[in-house]
Amino acid sequence: MPMSLAPGWLDALSHVMPLRYLVDAVRAAFVGHYSDPALARGALTALILMAVSVTAGTRYFRGAGGGTSQR
Repeated sequence: MPMSLAPGWLDALSHVMPLRYLVDAVRAAFVGHYSDPALARGALTALILMAVSVTAGTRYFRGAGGGTSQR
């Protein structure tokens, strides 16, 4: 459901959720609006989420000893 159809409070709250920007980007690409700013926001959001995920995963595995061989 597009957030423009949602109540105002829910639309305002959705601006905090990063998946909103990814969904908006996919919607714009699906209908062929490749110059829509939503694509740039979605790509930036995806890059930020990727960087956070890789950083968190790397720290977790280093802390858990996932990168060392146990012989």
